[in-house]
Amino acid sequence: MKITSSIAVSLLTCTLYSCAAGPAANLARKSDTPAAEKPEAAYTLSLEDEPVSAVDDLPEADTKLVAHEEPVELALSEFEAPLPPSPDSSAAEDYASLTLADLESLAQANNPTLIQADAQVEAARGAAYQAGLRLNPVMGYKSDQIGIEGTAGELQGGFVSQEFVTGGKLQLSRAKWTQQMRIAETNLQAQCTRVLNDVQTHYYRTLAAQQLLAVQNKLLANAEDNLQTHQEMFNLGQTNQAGLLQAEVDLHRARLNKQTAENDLEREWRALVAMVGTPELECTTLVGSLEPQNEPLDWNTMLNQLLECSPEIVAAWERVQHDEITVEREKVQPIPNVLVSVDFGHNYETNNSVAGVSVGLPIPIFDRNQGTVDQAQADLNQSRANVKRLELSLMSRLSNTYRDYRTSRQHVETYRDKMLPKAKQAYEVMHDSYYKRRAAWMDVLMAQKMYLNLQQDYIRSQLQSQETEVAIRGMLLTGGLNIPPAPMGSGHIDAVPKPR
Repeated sequence: MKITSSIAVSLLTCTLYSCAAGPAANLARKSDTPAAEKPEAAYTLSLEDEPVSAVDDLPEADTKLVAHEEPVELALSEFEAPLPPSPDSSAAEDYASLTLADLESLAQANNPTLIQADAQVEAARGAAYQAGLRLNPVMGYKSDQIGIEGTAGELQGGFVSQEFVTGGKLQLSRAKWTQQMRIAETNLQAQCTRVLNDVQTHYYRTLAAQQLLAVQNKLLANAEDNLQTHQEMFNLGQTNQAGLLQAEVDLHRARLNKQTAENDLEREWRALVAMVGTPELECTTLVGSLEPQNEPLDWNTMLNQLLECSPEIVAAWERVQHDEITVEREKVQPIPNVLVSVDFGHNYETNNSVAGVSVGLPIPIFDRNQGTVDQAQADLNQSRANVKRLELSLMSRLSNTYRDYRTSRQHVETYRDKMLPKAKQAYEVMHDSYYKRRAAWMDVLMAQKMYLNLQQDYIRSQLQSQETEVAIRGMLLTGGLNIPPAPMGSGHIDAVPKPR
């Protein structure tokens, strides 16, 4: 009886101990499973700061999933993702990474529009030199009364004639074309600014595309972790099939977003190397920051600088001076040039050497170039009005760009100083609560996703801030691959074959 009673007491004790341990003991035993036997760990991202303690006592989570026993971190200090290398990466060995200064140097050496703009300067210089050259003399043979009584003629000899340009026409013509050369030089300066502006803009776009791709990689890891969590919860009966399917949809959406980010990065890189003028340059990583480095721009300062220093305004005033010279040149055109001719030879009837001189000039009775003067004066009036039009146009364009600049700058400061720190702290609080069994892992993933989405918005605001700042500092000049504008547009006067 004593033996039987002891066995019964032992069995009762074991039963009571097993009931007391319950699910908690089973969960503890699962936690002791070797790492090699655990399910595949979720993608982890790291945090630079230590997690902040939870401030709210949340109900203890029903499930602390085995797959998330490892610490999950979130590193968002850098967003640099290298471009995928192409099969032939021989050129990439020269540039393991590229800075903005590297790209600007390449553009100044390879962009074809700079060669075109420089060629326009040389063409105008040649025209200015040609316009001031004196007319060539005319030399020829002269014979009179050939064949009289079988003779070679009464007079055998030659002549030399020269037209002397009067009224300072040559000097005014050269001054006019020299002014056109100055306009071409201003256009060359403007084209250099256009190229550098576009290189900077495409550089920041490509840099932003790199960073957005890095964030998309983290969002994809978040979606994969979310699906794995739903699968485990579904196995434990803590979610239904609809929730699992929604997690799969979210994962597919994250993969599509990553593919889109990769395509955007490839497109921006191609646009960048095209602007630089080196399409053979292989894909590489850009080095730099999107964070604004300068003090905020002031409207009045930038407007005054634009109206005083814009190459478009400078070129417009140079066209006014060009047309003023043109008016003066056309006013002296009626002044007749003097044509002098000298004849010399031998008179066979008298057997004497003879010479003669003739002088002639046109009389401006009917044609006093009055129509061309009116045309030149009309061109001058258009040029003067164009200066005012251009000033108003630049002011309007600057107003729109400056509005976008201020808006993006405000967004950058708000994201950086307020929204992102709070979103990061929310993630840290939720992460700490999870390990204290006060929050579900799903809440941690949601906080992480919100932080990453805010980071994307922050990058886009940084990009807009940089683009608008480049435009404002660069005098609103764009079109680094457009044909440089000609020194003079339609309506000006050209003479053929000699410019005047």
